[in-house]
Order: sequence, then C-alpha cells, then structure tokens
Amino acid sequence: MSVDQVNSSDKQTVLHINASITPDSVTTRVATAMVNHLTHHYHRHLLNGGVEKPVKNPEDVLNIEELDVWSSKLPKFDRETMQRVWRARNDSPDEADVAAFKPIQELAAQLVRADFLIVTCPVWNFSIPYVLKQYIDCIMQPGLTFRNADAEGPSRPFFKGRPVIIISSSGGKTPPPNEDFVYPFISKIFAMCGFDDPHHVAIEGLANHDKQVCFDNAVREANAIADQVVRNHKLRLDANNED
Repeated sequence: MSVDQVNSSDKQTVLHINASITPDSVTTRVATAMVNHLTHHYHRHLLNGGVEKPVKNPEDVLNIEELDVWSSKLPKFDRETMQRVWRARNDSPDEADVAAFKPIQELAAQLVRADFLIVTCPVWNFSIPYVLKQYIDCIMQPGLTFRNADAEGPSRPFFKGRPVIIISSSGGKTPPPNEDFVYPFISKIFAMCGFDDPHHVAIEGLANHDKQVCFDNAVREANAIADQVVRNHKLRLDANNED
C-alpha cells in the first residue's frame, strides 16, 4: 500500500473516533465545535487563499466521518478471531476466516485514509474505556495500519505528519503526567500509524465545576489547536508542492 493509495481523494477526511459515553457528552460537543472551527479555517486558508467565505455544511469542505465505538459492532477480537484473522492473512480459503478478517480490514482502511484524527474519551481508572482498547487491538496490525518490517527497516508508518487531537474528560483533576495513561498511550499508538502530530485537550473537574464553563474553556483550547493544525497542514502541503 502506498501513500497515494491511502490518500487518493481530493477532499481531506476528518475521522472522529468517539469513545464518549453519551451523545451529548462534553467531549463529543467539544469535538463537534472544533470540527466546525477546523472546517471554517481549512476552507478559508487552504481553499480560498485566506478569503473569508461562509461554510454552510462542514461536509461540503471536508469528509467528516465518525466512528462511535460504543454503538458500532466492533469485531470480537478473542482467541478464535485472532486465529481466523491470522489464517486469512496467510491466504486461507476458509470463508469463516475471510469473514472474520473483513470488518477489521474495513476499520483499518477507514483509519489510514483519514487526514485529521480526533479521539474523544473519558478517563476511566487512569486509562481508556475497554471498548476503545478493543478497537485499537483490532486495527493495530502490520500491513493494515503500518508497514511490515522489511529489508528497509522495522515496522513503520505508511505516512507521517498527520495530526491527532485527543479530547479527554475527567470528573476530578487530570492525573499528573506520571499517572496519566490516556494521552501518552493514545498518542503513541496512533503515531505508529503516522498520526505523529499529537495535541491534547484535557477537560477536568466536570464533577465539581459548572459544565458549561468547562465546555467553553475546552472549546477555546480546541479551536486554538484547530487553527494550529490547519497552519501546520498548509505548511506541509506547500512543502510537498515545492518538491
């Protein structure tokens, strides 16, 4: 798989991997606001040369995809599935093996065609919800979301420099760095796939503070990150055009 194959569409894609508990959670609402802001600035700076023009629908500018890991029927990645996937990847003709592998291939393809990645999740026991880990275990496979080790070197991404924006929430304070297993883990995992420009919006104190205030503060922080992401993306595109 080449980078050209991974990113063949002219319209850039934003993939939101949503592990928030409820559809109206603060993290989901912040992500939605940030996507709208990112779309507006992408439209202005990359499509209209800095000219301000209204955007009626974000989907008119960017492909917006959301994967709700709670609502989606993720593959049950248990011992049997792992064995079937291994056999399918080694050209097994068994229909059950192929069927077990297909949804994992589709999830992996969705990830690698994304240009911007947003991950929203609560902090559970200093870590991430199990369903997000299930998704990660399904897709993180060499040859699907990163290159196999070969004569050129060890396993490595298909591409580099794509942003991942992690929006986490906690009822109390965000754990100190030595106890935070959310941002380091998520950023490390997706860096393996080429999303190695990480950003973090940590929404804390939801159990003790006004949720609207928490939301407003998080949106301001997320929008500032969206501005930075668009600027960095434009610089990368300009550099590629000069090559």
